[in-house]
Amino acid sequence: MPTIETLLANLRVGVDAMRIHPLRTMLSVLGIMIGCAALVATMAVSDGMMGFARVQVLRETSVQVVSIGPRTSIYRDGQWVPVRDHPIFSVDDARALREQIPAAMAVTMVLSGRSTARYRGAQHRASVVLGNASLLDFGKHEVGAGRFFNEAEAERRQPVVVLNFALARELAPMRDPYAMVGQEIHVRDRVRRVIGVMSPTELEDVENPSFALYAPIASAHALLDPPPSGRFAPTIQLLAPSVESVDALKDAASDWLSRRYGRWQERAHVTVGREQLRQVEQGFLLMKLFVGALVGVSLLVGGVGIMNVLLASVAERTREIGIRKSVGARRGDIYAQFLTESVAIALTGAAAGLVIGTLIAAGVTALFRALVHVPIQPVLSLGSVVIAVVASSLVGLVFGTYPARAAAGLPPVAAIAHE
Repeated sequence: MPTIETLLANLRVGVDAMRIHPLRTMLSVLGIMIGCAALVATMAVSDGMMGFARVQVLRETSVQVVSIGPRTSIYRDGQWVPVRDHPIFSVDDARALREQIPAAMAVTMVLSGRSTARYRGAQHRASVVLGNASLLDFGKHEVGAGRFFNEAEAERRQPVVVLNFALARELAPMRDPYAMVGQEIHVRDRVRRVIGVMSPTELEDVENPSFALYAPIASAHALLDPPPSGRFAPTIQLLAPSVESVDALKDAASDWLSRRYGRWQERAHVTVGREQLRQVEQGFLLMKLFVGALVGVSLLVGGVGIMNVLLASVAERTREIGIRKSVGARRGDIYAQFLTESVAIALTGAAAGLVIGTLIAAGVTALFRALVHVPIQPVLSLGSVVIAVVASSLVGLVFGTYPARAAAGLPPVAAIAHE
């Protein structure tokens, strides 16, 4: 078993051999460098995209939210069939859930749609999010000016709305968006008083903004066009105190449905925001593995280059090998020498590839930010660095094995006599 001193000596011999033939060494390092750079860039960009997707999902939904919604259609015999007897949840249902499931930190009704908001000649189509006062507890945004509507206003059907920052800015383009607080706007030709404006978000797309307003759910018939069925189908959301308690809260919601509705699975559904996040992460992970496998082919090409360089080195250094064996070098010493040289080439390429891959990832994400206007940043994790280094080392070991065995198997006498 070679000692640490022997391995270091073999490494020095390998580095000297690489320095003697710089052009040939550079060509062999180039293959590993390109493969490692592509691998690092792919992982850094995909991790950055995954992080962006996580933020998007967490902004739109919370991993601590459990949603109970009516199942308006079901897939049967190759087609979607409408469900006629799906439940229509009410404020009383939300109140019952709050009383019967004390583990939920908050309970709200949610109903979404689209409508037109007008103010002094300016008008925009906007998403309308209806709920009760606890709706704010489920969002990731904060009120920038004014306030959110309270429970009394929600129950008394007060004509109040809260605008998101983008809509407030567009309705009052020559003024501070926060100055919309206290103004009256028309939503689906109904007069509503603006009592609050939400703060802007870091992910807001300035060139393609998302317009939204929030109002009490009791205003649904006034602010939204009636659905084809004639009945609005709101969703009830429950907020778990922690991510760990989401599963227990989901089970409690399922038990509540089973007590109220027979065969409720065909009429309602229970979903959690964590499932959406998990689906996004699984999708990016599959993409990362697939692209990484394709990029790994370039590492194999680099390994072939290492094997060619070492085979040429064995042929040129046959006399050296014979002399080393004649003075006591064992087969394992020769084998370790050339294998260490192979790993040294691979690690040199990996080090250069890490730097170049990081620069490529930074350039690609900068291009994304400039062209697509999404705030994606490269993420070079410790795991990605370890994967790149280990993969390069394995390539060096695998493709250096045959040349090393060929060198170790040379007979000393024949090797010394070799010209």
